[in-house]
Amino acid sequence: MSNTHVPYSLLRSRREVLAGLSSLALATTLGCGRGDRTTTSPLTTTSKLPALFDHRITRWGQDPWSRGSYSYLGPGASSSTRRVLARPIDDRLFFAGEATDTEHPATVHGALASGQRAAIEIQEASKPGLIVVIGAGVAGLGAARDLTAAGREVVVVESRQRIGGRVWSDTVGGAPVDLGGSWLHGLRDNPLTDLAASLGIDLVHTNYEDAVLFDADGRLVNWSNLNHLYDLVEDMLSSSRSTKSMAVAVDEVRRKVEGEDRRYLEYVLASEIDHWFAAGPEDLAFSGVHEGGWSRGGDAVPATSYRPIIEHLATGLDIRLGHPVSEVIRTESGIRIATEETEFHGGAVVITVPLGVLQAGSIRFDPALPTVKSTAIQTLGMGTMDKVVLHFEEPFWDPDVDLIAYASSEPGRFIEWYNAIPWTGHPILVGFNAGRPAVEVESWSDERILTASLDVLGRLRW
Repeated sequence: MSNTHVPYSLLRSRREVLAGLSSLALATTLGCGRGDRTTTSPLTTTSKLPALFDHRITRWGQDPWSRGSYSYLGPGASSSTRRVLARPIDDRLFFAGEATDTEHPATVHGALASGQRAAIEIQEASKPGLIVVIGAGVAGLGAARDLTAAGREVVVVESRQRIGGRVWSDTVGGAPVDLGGSWLHGLRDNPLTDLAASLGIDLVHTNYEDAVLFDADGRLVNWSNLNHLYDLVEDMLSSSRSTKSMAVAVDEVRRKVEGEDRRYLEYVLASEIDHWFAAGPEDLAFSGVHEGGWSRGGDAVPATSYRPIIEHLATGLDIRLGHPVSEVIRTESGIRIATEETEFHGGAVVITVPLGVLQAGSIRFDPALPTVKSTAIQTLGMGTMDKVVLHFEEPFWDPDVDLIAYASSEPGRFIEWYNAIPWTGHPILVGFNAGRPAVEVESWSDERILTASLDVLGRLRW
């Protein structure tokens, strides 16, 4: 899921670059491109690059079961909007998911905390009967696990043919890689840290100081050349706590910058805004910069991917895969959940589907959701962050560098790449697109995306 959200006064300097680049940035069976290859037939690239052994391309915005990567505060929204979304209805309908968490929104552990909060609310409501949990992502698994431990009868219904939701681990060239949520943020306060330790999972820390920056023509650029631009952007971001759009303020910053600095500014804006919130300034409220709690202890990627954590959360649960929910009906005696396969009757339901699915109206509620609830759903934003995972036959980059940054001539495209060798032991680079550039790139063919990403990497002068 998304990045660590912290009060802006405590936010990172430029070197802390996007601690969460993808806590929730996820993928889908619809959008994960393999081409026609298997992992045994290397693909020839350019003369500058070694052969490409395997790859994956994600399209979270086009995934009908997520409709985006993770939530953000759009104009008019604040943390109270998330609390409205989380509020139960008639002690029958309960809501969870990263979009409902005010401490760590848009993160994997925020999703887990929201599911655990919903489980407590159901126990306090004391409604008898089956509890139906809609969604087998981290929020749904967390809720179902706690309710089952409390002795409740629980069934989890999931649209996909897999568990995990926007946390999805796949094997790329023999290496486990997360195509969605990747990082554990704030290791000192994150409950997933202890869970990973109990499962014997090594956590590989990310050092954001270990970064190199390339210009559009491929030459190395000294980070100090951008310091004044980071100051401009960070001053702008800290200038307001309102729920107004930050678009006008960003335009004012752009007017202050000319010449070559303009391209560097676009990199800074994309890195500090789009890649932080999975949305651009035209879609964001200033309030989103300041929401959430401080997470301590740095960030790390599980060397195993998130897979064993997800499997552990699902252990012992009654999970029905391939059951898209079409209707949630409240009656005086309980609830009725209609799927394409069957119906479930119970005392309460926990709705953990992503915000984008609620916004799309994929589930019909009867009676309709209260106006205050539907307004909160539409006021919050659902961002898009996608990955291009490239497994080469051998590395051509510095294996000790964590982040490779690129000041592209096309603002926001393929500007940040992470070296996955430390997590996977394989020569893998993971590239990111976020916000409106990601939405645009999602409309491209796999071949075009692959060609564009290899073109970027091929022009870098190591």
